Amino acid sequence: MIPGLADAEFLRYGSIHRNSYLNSPLALSAHLSARDEPAALFAGQITGVEGYTESSATGLLAGINLARILSGDDPVIPPPTTMIGALYRYMSEADPKHFQPMNANFGLLDELPEQIRDKKRKREKFAERSLADMQAWIDAHNLHGAPLART
Repeated sequence: MIPGLADAEFLRYGSIHRNSYLNSPLALSAHLSARDEPAALFAGQITGVEGYTESSATGLLAGINLARILSGDDPVIPPPTTMIGALYRYMSEADPKHFQPMNANFGLLDELPEQIRDKKRKREKFAERSLADMQAWIDAHNLHGAPLART
């Protein structure tokens, strides 16, 4: 149907799409700022996260941290028992030689103290711990008016 492509052979659909991203473990601080300029924060796919939710979450946290930096406070990162905290840990601690973008996934989270075989129950326990740890982090950093607060 397309002139000039009558004999084209498609070996891999979708391979034309490619996102550019920074080698975050090498180029960025733990809170995703340029190493030589703490107020230059990065967020979204350029940092090595994949997905709309992941990109939005890094943007919200970049906004929180920029506000903190501009008011003289240290930047903060949620605990690695939360999905956004686990993504930030991945982006700062992954091997720079093999760094690849990452979606949120349960494999990034710290293991639970007890072994749970039922997948659904295990995910529920991850979520319960994450919500409790996120609320404690929000309280500890007085972020009740911040976009990440669930109150």
